[in-house]
Amino acid sequence: MENKSTKFYFANLGADVARCIRASKDNNETRYKSSLTRAYKTLGHINRAKQYSSYEEGLLLLRGLALARADNKLDAYEYKVNSIISTCYAQ
Repeated sequence: MENKSTKFYFANLGADVARCIRASKDNNETRYKSSLTRAYKTLGHINRAKQYSSYEEGLLLLRGLALARADNKLDAYEYKVNSIISTCYAQ
């Protein structure tokens, strides 16, 4: 993470992804799509801040979500997302 605002947006992205996971596990497609839209909007903030490495990490986070959802491995992915995001707050 390059600066404080990038940490803030990346942590928010993690929260958006966590909401996507929860919505998907609850079979709530409307809430999933809403949370996913928010996640991409948050990722856009990181991109506009020209924090390209953080942007790439965010893209990977969202790609991982799609793969975990497709493979029905959301529990394992949720654990990994929580681990990643908790380190954002610690730094």
